[in-house]
Amino acid sequence: MLKKKEVEGRIDKTTAKYREYVIKKAAIVKIVVFLVMIIVGAAVSLMIPLRPTESITERRTLSKFPEFTWESFISGDYFADIDTWFSDTFPGRDSLIACSEALDNMYGIHTNSIHGEVLVGDEIPDVELTEYDLTINADAVVDLDETEASDEVEADENYVSNYSYDSASVSASDVGMEVEDTDGTTAAKAGESLGSIFVVENSGYNYYTFLQSESDKYASIVNNLATTLEGRAKVYDMIVPTSIDITLDDATRNSISSSNQKKAILYMYSQMNSNVGKCYIYELLREHRSEYIYFRTDHHWTALGAYYAYSAFMTQIGKSAASLDSFTRIDCGNFVGSFYTQTRATALYNSPDNFFAYIPSSTNKMQFVNSDNVLTDYNIVTDVTGWNVTSKYSAFIGGDNSYSTITNPNINDGSSILVIKESFGNALIPFLTENYQNVYVIDYRYYEGTVSDLVDQYNIDTVLFINNVTATSTSARINELANVCQ
Repeated sequence: MLKKKEVEGRIDKTTAKYREYVIKKAAIVKIVVFLVMIIVGAAVSLMIPLRPTESITERRTLSKFPEFTWESFISGDYFADIDTWFSDTFPGRDSLIACSEALDNMYGIHTNSIHGEVLVGDEIPDVELTEYDLTINADAVVDLDETEASDEVEADENYVSNYSYDSASVSASDVGMEVEDTDGTTAAKAGESLGSIFVVENSGYNYYTFLQSESDKYASIVNNLATTLEGRAKVYDMIVPTSIDITLDDATRNSISSSNQKKAILYMYSQMNSNVGKCYIYELLREHRSEYIYFRTDHHWTALGAYYAYSAFMTQIGKSAASLDSFTRIDCGNFVGSFYTQTRATALYNSPDNFFAYIPSSTNKMQFVNSDNVLTDYNIVTDVTGWNVTSKYSAFIGGDNSYSTITNPNINDGSSILVIKESFGNALIPFLTENYQNVYVIDYRYYEGTVSDLVDQYNIDTVLFINNVTATSTSARINELANVCQ
């Protein structure tokens, strides 16, 4: 008989061998699973149909698989481009980015944040011009409920008259931007004072930096064009303030460092000649600051904000603005714009904007020159309900195209207007459709012709600059504008 110790020893050896076998087996299983994951992952990653072509969160078109050429093959660029394509278009890219951002947001306490870099602005010179110099007396106040009764309203072509609007006729869903008017006793919301985008709670704001040299160049470009077109077309200028000076509550606005947009706009208008029509809308937008006139997650104004500016311009030039009720209002659902795509702030994504647009009653047809330089039929206002949430601002005139044209079939008086704009003009142009036989639009960032040639070619009688105030201090925009304003 085996002794007890011998039995125990054999059992221990058997147990040890079994454990060794289990460990080896588990290791083999892990290796096999790992290899399978690599093979499957590689196979999935190489399936071109599964790879995204655009990034919703980054709001850009992703890299394309490179075309083979012997030159790129020999130089090595072909393989470098494949590497870029592979990393840029990995399946599930946006979901992985969102997961990364969610993990980042789990660290610490997040309140307000600043993204980007803001320059130190120049001191804005004091000028004698005030908002009252850009306003006709109260007798010229226009009530939209009465404008349909008359074809023309009394106005000075150089200045915008006071403007009133019956907010009761605005849909309740358009009134959603609660703004706190302060009397100096309300505390400012906590925030930092550096950066190009200020995110506070569920809203974003662009800092504005006044640069006198660029602002002077802007005014000079407008003056020169007005002189060049003297006797052919009347030139107007509309500088659009951004939300930081309009809808951000006063206490918080006064606590952060951003150039005074009202003072800057008045300065630029003071530098413009008397033959330029100055469409001053700052005070008008402030009057409606409690309404949904700017997006919270994007740097643009809403269609409602653009409508107020359109109505003011119509008053200025002596035309009757079409009533908002005459347009077909469409609800395109949620919208998350540039402030989110630039900052990836979860608070913005979790509190999307409501996106509304207004289709003109006369026509919804337009044409624009596409990226292939072909004139393409399109809609003035497109229902973008099914589009990704970051690209819905392209509902207006098909987005930023170099050249667009609209013809109103119900007007035959030969009236025409040329709009020189960056993206802020997109939301306003659909409203102009109701007042002109022909509306021509150029985005000076992409257009390669000149304004003077267009005016002569189509016998255009009115030219309107529409620029947000930040563009007037951006050297790249100023240079692009100068190129077309000849």
